[in-house]
Amino acid sequence: MKVILASRSKFRRQALELLNIDYDVKPSEIDEKSIRDSDPGALARKLAEAKAEDVGGQLDGENLVIGGDLFVLFQGNIYEKPKTEKEAMEVLQFFSGEKVEIISGVSVFNTETNGLESDLGRAEIVFRNISQEEIEKYVSNYPVTDLAGAFEKEGVLKFSREVHGDLSFLTGLPLNKLIKLLRKNGVNP
Repeated sequence: MKVILASRSKFRRQALELLNIDYDVKPSEIDEKSIRDSDPGALARKLAEAKAEDVGGQLDGENLVIGGDLFVLFQGNIYEKPKTEKEAMEVLQFFSGEKVEIISGVSVFNTETNGLESDLGRAEIVFRNISQEEIEKYVSNYPVTDLAGAFEKEGVLKFSREVHGDLSFLTGLPLNKLIKLLRKNGVNP
């Protein structure tokens, strides 16, 4: 059975490499903005499922397709990828000295059985107070418009005061949940 990652994300590729899994990449082309839900966990799950099913529906043979989605929740608002560097700076200013929640969804679609299973990982980050100079330097050195909440694992390491919960969000996928889903489908990382 082939494992297919339905994502362009370098972080999700690194996650599968950490698990020492042979896989191919076939990014999903769904319109993520067309899928909405007021419940953040349900939204992460729906997006991960839509990506896995989209790619799985295009494949022949026996495949396990992995879909994922991640975003940041702060004061009741969902923060996905900022559109501009200016927006990224504003988002990081909002997070300075505050607590945010990371929600990461993962889905595995089995093209042989048409089975779809999903799960969620959650973590909280308490940001220290971040100076404007630090934010500007970070934004100029990282691809912030490709990152949910305008930060990635190095940003967490640089800006956090505390991190609680499922730390595997740093890879873009909740790894412990993914391992469980893969094992249910006969792949043992």
